[in-house]
Amino acid sequence: MGFQTIAYLLAAVLCIIANGFFVLAEFALVKVRASRIEELSRSGNRRAVVARELVDQLDSYLAATQLGITVASLGLGWVGEPAFSDLIERLIGHPTQFSPGVSHSISAVLAFLIITFLHILLGELAPKSLAIRRPEASTLWISQPMRWAYRLFYVPMLVLNGASNLVLKLIGLDGDSKEASHSAQEIRLLLSTVETSKGFTLNRLLMLENIFELGRQTVRDAMIRWPNVKTVFLSDSLEELLETVREHSYSRWPVVDPLNPVPTGYLLVRDLTAQAGSDMSWVELIRPLRRVAPTENLEAVMQRLQKDGANMAVVVENDVPVGLIALEDILEEIVGRIEDEFPRLPKVYLKDALAAGNVLLEMKAETLEEAVRELASSIPPESVPSFSQLCDLAGTHLASDVVDAANGVAIPHLRCPGAKRPIIVIGRSTEGIRLRPEVETPTHLFFFVVTPAERPHAQSFFVEGMTTIARSEVIRGRLLIAETPVQVFEIIAAADPALTG
Repeated sequence: MGFQTIAYLLAAVLCIIANGFFVLAEFALVKVRASRIEELSRSGNRRAVVARELVDQLDSYLAATQLGITVASLGLGWVGEPAFSDLIERLIGHPTQFSPGVSHSISAVLAFLIITFLHILLGELAPKSLAIRRPEASTLWISQPMRWAYRLFYVPMLVLNGASNLVLKLIGLDGDSKEASHSAQEIRLLLSTVETSKGFTLNRLLMLENIFELGRQTVRDAMIRWPNVKTVFLSDSLEELLETVREHSYSRWPVVDPLNPVPTGYLLVRDLTAQAGSDMSWVELIRPLRRVAPTENLEAVMQRLQKDGANMAVVVENDVPVGLIALEDILEEIVGRIEDEFPRLPKVYLKDALAAGNVLLEMKAETLEEAVRELASSIPPESVPSFSQLCDLAGTHLASDVVDAANGVAIPHLRCPGAKRPIIVIGRSTEGIRLRPEVETPTHLFFFVVTPAERPHAQSFFVEGMTTIARSEVIRGRLLIAETPVQVFEIIAAADPALTG
């Protein structure tokens, strides 16, 4: 084998390696997340600092990869065929039945096939697959060599980038390569794919999702209804006022004038205690109370209260108070119910009701009535006073007591006399069940809620809690792919504090 053949073989190998390197760089730079490279760069990773330069100048470095791929491919075609052709010709010799010309032709064809195979396998497919599967590691690995290659190709790059921008302008496109901002929906989809096993808990994901929902909610969604608001009257004596404050343990009290149903101020108990023993009338301690409409955007009201240094506002509709909204109520829409040293409601959790119920991941029912019976029959007998009574209730009037939460979720519910505790059964139908003949979208998730008939408020609490969960894209997505009942229970347990408190 002559020196020229060896040199050609080495050159062909180098061309394949170079081609693979530039293909790896191209796909890695396109696939890698710029935010991740920025994070690594700020943490002090030296290769990430170089990689950030590549990502920031993506157009220029992609042009460098394209030039590298083109040069390597042309070089391989130039030196590869004669190198492999000569090698194969020497290996097969000159068979007596073939002339030298035929033998050379056979060697040339075999050489072309071998070069094409190696070029596609090692120079294209393998590095492309590696870059797609390991974009971050690939980007860090190619960062410094790619910077050297860019400097080597700098002058040709100026010409190529200029020509490329000129072509884009000719067809009416802007040459700016800045990445478009993510929409809110795109960010929510990104959040739904975050791995909760990497320190990013499901509860944190749900709070982030609730932040996105805040911009679509109104004051009516979060306010305390006026019948549930405790007030004091402007005409109350100090003794009557103190007695009311001691009885209910609230820190802020809307003050109502008997001649005007809409309160214009509120009393802060701290102000009252600070002036204990003084001759000042408690009326002088009243602070102004803002007014908002129930249809106002919740996020806008929060910003206004923060700007004004106010903690709460009265919700007025048609000159009639319909509710009270506080910053705490708005915060609860994000993190779940917040309790102080004086709880307003006893702590109740969805996970406890689910523990008393069951999880069906492969429902067999084909109609709503069959689904309700299947869910009811799965409840452990010890959780209900009469198993047959529960099934009878489920089969008689329950079909009409179904909350269609949309998004492929339905919430059947009933009150069972003598039930010991609230019960939740979660069912999943792979094929889906149509709730009504006119509804084309099938329902895949069922949240069956059973509460004691003696506790009417429990039903509204659990139905509302499961409805909130049904609205969460993150929770629905995870429930649809959960593989075991244990995973379903863990999802509900994680969602409990964020969604229901």
